[in-house]
Amino acid sequence: MTTVQTPQTPHEPLPYPVSPPWIDTAEAAATEELEPLPFGGVVPPYGSPSNKHGQLLVRFPHEMTGSARPDAPSWRPVVAWTFLFSLLGVVSAMQRSRKARAYGRRRAPYWVAFVVTAVAGGAFWTALAVDVVLPLHRTQVEDQATEAVQEKVFGDGRVEAAVGTTVKTGACVPVGDRGADGLRRYDCTFLLTDGRSALMTIEADARGSWETTK
Repeated sequence: MTTVQTPQTPHEPLPYPVSPPWIDTAEAAATEELEPLPFGGVVPPYGSPSNKHGQLLVRFPHEMTGSARPDAPSWRPVVAWTFLFSLLGVVSAMQRSRKARAYGRRRAPYWVAFVVTAVAGGAFWTALAVDVVLPLHRTQVEDQATEAVQEKVFGDGRVEAAVGTTVKTGACVPVGDRGADGLRRYDCTFLLTDGRSALMTIEADARGSWETTK
């Protein structure tokens, strides 16, 4: 018995399905033509620089950047140190700026606080020294000078020699400001032992050395 073999033609491979069999072709085409959602947009493809994994799924993720970092040190101590101790405030500014850098925070606020406070504090302390401290010092010096003048006027005997009797009491009052030559005018009033009073105008320096004026 002779067996006849029928040549077989190779079968063409079936096309690989690109969509599940339960989706209609028309529906798939309609789905592809849908516009991106207006709120979040489309997801960038994998590997794209815009596709950042591990971030929060929020609309503005850049607002959450650094939220887990420690808070930056306060700049207020820099203001206090600079205002009270002038240039020593730079030490506080350096320390807090270094901590802020370690925390990933900005360092500029500490140096701005130092510069602004140094300028304002310098102006304040200068005005205080010119308007308050120096006048108080001059007043104290002039009070001491007046006491020295009275002590020498009533103690050197020239007044008794001029009036011809003993001085019982008296006082000297400064008149005007001290001149460039260091002399200041004083009006001195004396009560004599015989009941009379006398008036004398003198000029004296800060050490009490005096002379009568013409």
